[in-house]
Amino acid sequence: MPDPRVTVTVHGPDPLSRAGVVRHLQHQPSVELVDRPRPLSDEPHGAEPHGTEPHGAVAVMFAERLDDRAGAELRRLVRGGRQRVVLIAGELRETELMAVMEYGVRAVLWQHRTTPKRLLRAVHRAARADRGAPCGVDRKL
Repeated sequence: MPDPRVTVTVHGPDPLSRAGVVRHLQHQPSVELVDRPRPLSDEPHGAEPHGTEPHGAVAVMFAERLDDRAGAELRRLVRGGRQRVVLIAGELRETELMAVMEYGVRAVLWQHRTTPKRLLRAVHRAARADRGAPCGVDRKL
């Protein structure tokens, strides 16, 4: 049985990286992309109206490193449980990976290993994941 259609938003500071993720997902019949034009949170925390993300939606975020800005964006995306987050990371130290897991990110993919198939699989797994499910990390280096 095919996976149900998943609503996906794409976030990150680099327009080229966001465009690459969109390109990987835009032709997938099981994915509905929702345009999110602004980059990392330029609005104050809490400025997004309640209920703007569909329940069970997936946010894919690209972050080369987990700096303060990326960490704040991840926490904003996860807050409230309205969407599940897949992080595509350039590099993460062990402590940053632990922080990402604590934020509630559902899957971590390594930028240099992300393929359309892995990305799609992570999106669908995140969409199906229970709130208490552990973070999935692409362990292959």
